[in-house]
Amino acid sequence: MADSNSESEPAAPDIAEPSLVDVARSAFDGAMHVAEASLALLRAELQLAKRSAFTIVWLAFALIFLGATAWLSLTAAIAVGVFQLSGNLFLGIATVTAINSTGALWAIAGMRRCWRDLTLPNTRALITSRTGRAAERQDKP
Repeated sequence: MADSNSESEPAAPDIAEPSLVDVARSAFDGAMHVAEASLALLRAELQLAKRSAFTIVWLAFALIFLGATAWLSLTAAIAVGVFQLSGNLFLGIATVTAINSTGALWAIAGMRRCWRDLTLPNTRALITSRTGRAAERQDKP
């Protein structure tokens, strides 16, 4: 009969359940750990991005130098070719000048399109329309 009494009584818990404060502290510690890990990852990525940006800048300088030398050698080759075909040195120089001038005008036209885009026309139009609506709302009683 002693066994039947012990079966009907619930067993006493060995470990007390954590309180709400303990659970909140544990959740806060976990959130802080995640935030610290995220911040460390962000710092590492920003450092990598900074290093990559400097590399891109230096490679851009190298590309400009290499492009300029290729352009100069191509220009000289065209001038020499026209000179050999025509026998007139000034015709070769004029041909290269005309080609370079056409390229410069094409580049300026492209830059003008970019300059217009840099003024953010769509954003400015949106802001203007929003401020115009706000002014209309203030004018109405």
